[in-house]
Amino acid sequence: MSPKTVAALAAGLVGTIALAHVAFAGAPVTLNMATGSAECTLTWAKPGITFKALTPGGNAASFRDVDATGTVTIDLTSVGNPVTLANSVYIRTAAKGGFTLTDASGHYVQVSNLEGSLSGDSTFVVQTSSDPAGTRLPVYNIPTRPRISPDVQSVLPPRVNLALSDIWMSVLPEFATVMNQTFGDGTLRPGDQLGTCTARTTS
Repeated sequence: MSPKTVAALAAGLVGTIALAHVAFAGAPVTLNMATGSAECTLTWAKPGITFKALTPGGNAASFRDVDATGTVTIDLTSVGNPVTLANSVYIRTAAKGGFTLTDASGHYVQVSNLEGSLSGDSTFVVQTSSDPAGTRLPVYNIPTRPRISPDVQSVLPPRVNLALSDIWMSVLPEFATVMNQTFGDGTLRPGDQLGTCTARTTS
């Protein structure tokens, strides 16, 4: 290999390192979500109230959130540190899907069309027998950060797949009020565990 070729390769490598440094030096990058979905299983149940998934999951008590869009923010300078990398992830998303709860008298609560993030500010369209048009409301909080496993396909350009598990759903007061108004006092309390989810995204 000639000295000129070596010099050219070295210059190209320096340029690539410099570009990566400019792109990722201490600053998280935000990527558009290419695909995303989640599967949630309701662990909460009450005799006389029937669960039905709008987007069926893998078992009779689960539903899927599908066709997710949104963004994934991640600090790719932490690629060598899996814990720091996972802790840097922030997701904002909107997705279709949900479930309906119905009693023998025909009263119902339907939850669909997620919008929100992993920071506990998610809302859903909640339709009931007394509000068929629906109202966008908080339904559950995520009290502890899920387990997040990033799979960095490429740093430059950035491409990242995420697997999430241990997403715990804790009932918020707004949803508890709707449930109690629809099915009777004591049906659901704030802080009750609604269920758990897993999710996957590509960006």
